[in-house]
Amino acid sequence: MRVNEKIRNISFWIVDFVSGGKVKRHYLDIKNIIENPLDDTVLNKRSEFLKDILEHAVTSTIFYKDINPESLLNFPVVNKEIVRSSYPKIQSQKHKDRKKIGVSTSGSTGASFTVYQDLNKKARNTADIIYFSEVCGFNIGYKLFYLRFWSMFKKKNKFASFFQNITAIDVFDLSPDSVKDLVNVLKKDKSNKGMLGYASSFDKICKYLESINSEPINCKLKSAIGMSERLDPLTKRLMKKYFDVDMVSRYSNAENGMIAQQPNQKEYFIINWASYFVEILDFNSDTRVEPGVLGRIVITDLFNFDTPMIRYDTGDIGVMNYEEDDITKPVLTKVEGRKMDMIRSTSGEILSTSILLVINKYKEVKQRQIIQKTANQYLIKLKIENDVFEKEIEFVEEFKEYLGEDAMVKLEYVSEIPLLNSGKQRAIINEFNA
Repeated sequence: MRVNEKIRNISFWIVDFVSGGKVKRHYLDIKNIIENPLDDTVLNKRSEFLKDILEHAVTSTIFYKDINPESLLNFPVVNKEIVRSSYPKIQSQKHKDRKKIGVSTSGSTGASFTVYQDLNKKARNTADIIYFSEVCGFNIGYKLFYLRFWSMFKKKNKFASFFQNITAIDVFDLSPDSVKDLVNVLKKDKSNKGMLGYASSFDKICKYLESINSEPINCKLKSAIGMSERLDPLTKRLMKKYFDVDMVSRYSNAENGMIAQQPNQKEYFIINWASYFVEILDFNSDTRVEPGVLGRIVITDLFNFDTPMIRYDTGDIGVMNYEEDDITKPVLTKVEGRKMDMIRSTSGEILSTSILLVINKYKEVKQRQIIQKTANQYLIKLKIENDVFEKEIEFVEEFKEYLGEDAMVKLEYVSEIPLLNSGKQRAIINEFNA
C-alpha cells in the first residue's frame, strides 16, 4: 500500500474511532459471521438478530402490530409497491424523530421510492461494503474508478471524492474514445486501484480492447466488481486477460444494501447472512422452494430498525443451493435479476437499464414502462400522481438525449402498469427485432 493510500486508510479508521468505532465493530462482526458460518455463537447471534427485528417490528409499527413474532413465516411477503403505499404504517414509531438516512431505489421494476435507514443500519451497510470489497482485493485507501450513471445521482463534493479516492466515470459517456481515454488514465495512474460499476460498462471496455487487439494492461487493478446487471462470464474472462484481475459480480440494491457477492473465480454468490435473512419463494405462492429451484428472492433486513423490511420481495429471481456439494453452506447459484429486455438507441447502441434512472427526478411519475416499437419509435407508459404531468415536453426531450435526437417518443398515461404472472412489472420491453 502506497503512503497516500495508507494515510486515507488510517484516516478513515481514526474518524470511525473518534465517532465511537461503530463501523469497526460491525466489520469485525460481519467478518466473524461470514467466515465461521457453523460456529454455535455465530448461529445464535444470527438467530438473535432475526428475533430482534421481528419483535421490534411488531412492537413499534402499525403494519405488523397484530403479528405473532415467534416465526418469520407469520409475516406477510411485501414488495416495493406495498412498502411505498403503506410506508407510514411500516416505519417504526420509535424512530420517527431520530436521525436517519434516505436512500432512493432505481425503480427498475417500474416504481421508485425512498426508504429511510437509521444510522446504525448505515454503519452496518458501510461495514458490509468494506468487508466484501476486501475479499475481492479492494482496500480502503485504494483509488476507486466508479462507473455509474452519475448525471442521475448527487455527486460527491471534491473533498469527499478526495478523501474516499473516487474517480467518477459517467457510463453514458462511455464511447470508444472515452474508453480509450479511461484506459490511458489507468495506465498512467501508479496507485493501487479498483473498478466498480454497471456490468454493461465493463462489457464496453472489454469490447473496445478486443477491437484494437490490445496487449495486457499493467495498471495495478486489484479488483473489479460488476453490479446492477448480469455479468457475462466472457467479460470476466476478458477482464482477466487484459487486467489480470478476477472480476466478480455483486448483488445489492439501494433500499437494503449488500446482499451477496461472488467469490473470486466462482460463479455462485456468497450470501451476506451477517446482515440479511434470505429466502427463495415460489412464483405463485409465498412458500419456500426446494434447493436448486428457481424462485423469487425475498430478504429480511436484520438491521434497518427505522423501516423494518421483513420478507421483502426484491423483484429479482434466483436459485439457492449448496456450495459445491457442501450441504451446510447455502449460496445463490443463480441471480437472474429482473426479467427485462434491453433497448437500443436509434443508432443501434444497446442502452443500460440504468436509463430508467432518468425518470427518478420526476417525482410525479409513480410507475413507468419503456417499450421499443421500431428502430426509432418508443412508447413510454406512465402512471402519474394526480393525473397531471406538467413536464411532459422536458421529459421527452431528456429521453431523446439518450435514445437519439431522431427518436419518436410517445407517452401513454395509464392507471397501472400490468403485472406479470410472477407479480413483477416489466420496466423495459423490446418489441423490435434489430
